[in-house]
Amino acid sequence: MSSQAATLTFMHFNDLHAHLTPHLDIVRDAQGQSKLEQKGGIARLATLVKLIRADNPHSVLMNIGDTYHGGAEATFTNGNAIVAPVNALGIDVGVPGNWDFAYGPAVTRLRYVELNAVEKGALRLVGEVAMGSGDIARPNFPNLAANVTFSSPIWKKGDAFLPPTLLKTIGGVKVGFIGITSDIVPTMHSMLAMGLNFLEGEPAYIELVERHARALRGQGAQLVVVMSELGIHKDWQLANRIGSGLVDVFFSAHTHELTWQPLLGKSGARVVEAGNDGWLGRMDIDVPEHGKPQFKWQVIAIDSKVADDAAMAKLVAEARAPFLKPDPDISVPMPGVKLTLHQPLDRVAGKIDGLLHRREALESPFNAAWGEALRQAAQTDIGLSPGFRFDAVLAGGKGYEDAAVARGSVTVEDIYRLFPAPYTLATGKIDGARLKGMIENNLSAVFSQDAFATHGGWTDALGGLDVTLNLLAPDGQRISALKLADGKLVRADTQLRVAGCTRPQDEADVMCSYSGFAEVQPLINPATQAPYYVQELFAKLVAEGRIKALPDAHLHDASGQPEWPQSPWVQPVWGVK
Repeated sequence: MSSQAATLTFMHFNDLHAHLTPHLDIVRDAQGQSKLEQKGGIARLATLVKLIRADNPHSVLMNIGDTYHGGAEATFTNGNAIVAPVNALGIDVGVPGNWDFAYGPAVTRLRYVELNAVEKGALRLVGEVAMGSGDIARPNFPNLAANVTFSSPIWKKGDAFLPPTLLKTIGGVKVGFIGITSDIVPTMHSMLAMGLNFLEGEPAYIELVERHARALRGQGAQLVVVMSELGIHKDWQLANRIGSGLVDVFFSAHTHELTWQPLLGKSGARVVEAGNDGWLGRMDIDVPEHGKPQFKWQVIAIDSKVADDAAMAKLVAEARAPFLKPDPDISVPMPGVKLTLHQPLDRVAGKIDGLLHRREALESPFNAAWGEALRQAAQTDIGLSPGFRFDAVLAGGKGYEDAAVARGSVTVEDIYRLFPAPYTLATGKIDGARLKGMIENNLSAVFSQDAFATHGGWTDALGGLDVTLNLLAPDGQRISALKLADGKLVRADTQLRVAGCTRPQDEADVMCSYSGFAEVQPLINPATQAPYYVQELFAKLVAEGRIKALPDAHLHDASGQPEWPQSPWVQPVWGVK
């Protein structure tokens, strides 16, 4: 125990998703209503970090998950443009998120692992460079990942990908950090996990956390915290099932949930998550000379009330300058991808009326609008799109709290915020039985009462399809009826045409990560005579005024579960009840 009492401050920042500048966001107020606000901006974050460090020198800044992926600056540089501003924050310790693996295994290793010349050469020899290459900027702070080991021939099997823990003395108090990255990387695409083993299953994670927590306590740690990109649902389950007194706090990321009050697990561990890049979590822990620590948690809005830090604002301007030229002429640096940026990020691509966002787990307004627009453009029965959590909030029309930021303009930057992955579009055929199975699996991945059965983001977009379901039903048994836009019931043998996404590494029968499609054909852009990239088609449709907010939901839940913002959780933390 330390010789005297101390107060430590843990700053919890998560899910930057490469957002360098302020942006429109939709947030929940204390009355359970949603409202528009301008949030985020790494120059504002830098100001808050400096103020907190001045308030308490015994502070630590944690960066948890999904940092270098999201938006055009990241997409066209393998995340390099984001590194210098993030490094300037003075982060003490971090954890990579699932999207930080999305540039491929070569970029992942070059960014996070210290390689010598021989290892770099071997990396290229085994073909792992095939998912991306070039000079990769590196973080200047330690990153942890206790749940990932190497299986690649470059390294001895079983070796740690990153250190699992860190023991750090802060204000005379020994603090043990356990880092856990996302466990869903292999489900995003097997190529992203090439050469790596990711721990799977609740029992394995209970054993992992308990083993490292005991080891850190044995080394004198007075506090043990877990920085976790598993998401708040899995962290909450772990906090209820690990041994008592081993972990003090789970600092969660990945799920973008905002906890105004910590969740207290049966083990005594607290669980918190600080939303996304628009918020900074602050946990003050009083560590007495004798007795139990005391915890105080708050979330601080990163908004227009916070001034920009001048030095950080300069770094941001430098990072963004190439993307604001009249013709940036920058191509995605990934083999097999032929997407080039020829318009500045601030160019207005089109207008919308209404409010579009992805802040609802079952059927978000954006997913409904985009799925329908995609279906109509491709002239198919269904428009399918992944259920991403990240977004750009699009707002047009009257009646919003801040009309200055709700003019309805959709910029090139907005498009790459909505679709930061450079995938192409295609059409294919599928029968009703397989379609129902796909949707059931997706619903289980989002709403299963077993947190460790969940993975991915929120529910996929399903334009042109009415789904009657009950979220209280068991996994695999939620859907009672499927109906097309023309009112026709979808039966097991119904043949359906679907528009969706494809990636260069996908098998011939795969669309939007689902297998079982037939006659998959690229959706051709007549301007290029090449497959449409999703960003290209969205830009065309928004310019033509074909992205429209829909008045009615098409996924009908008979259970009557409260949805965000009536519920504080976008994705129910305790599972549906």
